[in-house]
Amino acid sequence: MRALAAATCGGMLLVLVMGAAVTNTGSAEGCGRSWPLCNGQFVPEFTVATAIEYSHRAVTGVESVLVLALAGAMVWFWREDREALLLAALMVLTLFLQAGLGAGAVLWPQSAVMLATHFGVSLIAFASTFLSAVLVWERSGPHPTPSPRGRGSPFSAAPRGRGSPFRNIALFTTAYVLGVVYLGAYVRHADVSLGCLDWPLCNGQVIPPLDAATGIVFAHRVAALGAVILLGVLAYQARQMDVASSVATCAAVLGILQALSGALIVWTRLGLLSTLLHAGLMGLLFAALTLVLREALRSVQPAEVRLPSGVFERPGVA
Repeated sequence: MRALAAATCGGMLLVLVMGAAVTNTGSAEGCGRSWPLCNGQFVPEFTVATAIEYSHRAVTGVESVLVLALAGAMVWFWREDREALLLAALMVLTLFLQAGLGAGAVLWPQSAVMLATHFGVSLIAFASTFLSAVLVWERSGPHPTPSPRGRGSPFSAAPRGRGSPFRNIALFTTAYVLGVVYLGAYVRHADVSLGCLDWPLCNGQVIPPLDAATGIVFAHRVAALGAVILLGVLAYQARQMDVASSVATCAAVLGILQALSGALIVWTRLGLLSTLLHAGLMGLLFAALTLVLREALRSVQPAEVRLPSGVFERPGVA
């Protein structure tokens, strides 16, 4: 079970990076307007673009089998665990959604908005497989962690209380980072990545003219700076609350590395290795961030209530 979960998680990260390779090598039409076949053939003639696109499809096909197997196993073994059921459903849903968006991008010309959505869905698919692997690791082995019940369960209606501020910060940071990712994917698919030809300045200016490509790229840079700051605040709050502090610190470090990999893309003028590094780091960052969010939701404690006698107690505590 653990081996299946690890393989599924690693496979989804590979699919994410290979999708970035397809985009950044201009191989999106390596199989023409043909899907699921490639140029109308099961085994197409070899070209570099065809090999890149077809290998991405092949890996996605294998990953689809792994996802369905893992989801089925999770439902079978933990059918009464709401978290396991939700993650299994999310894995399968995002798998088919990203496959559908990928097929649509091949069969019909797509706007940069839809192509950016495809990357965003792929990121959520990877995060869901990562959290599923974490759950499998917790529930299996010689000393399994029991399924959370009632108070502290991330999928129960826990009252707002002591853990709520940290939970809200985690929720906002996760949503904000996903928005930054979407904007970055839009920048790439709109082919305006070099709207700013230097870094950290933009065309030699602190604040460049905010028009056309330059304005879009500069907006992404400002949003990315905001993400790095938010990740730092989240790491600090996690340490103060003693909730997933090491994972939150890892997410903050990955946020800095992600920003530097963005600079590397500019310095190398869209070098392939730098763009693949950027996509891979983004996947790892988002996975770490969703794990922090999961632990933040678990950390919510019920608020104090006043008893008729005027004594303060917490529900369930004698």
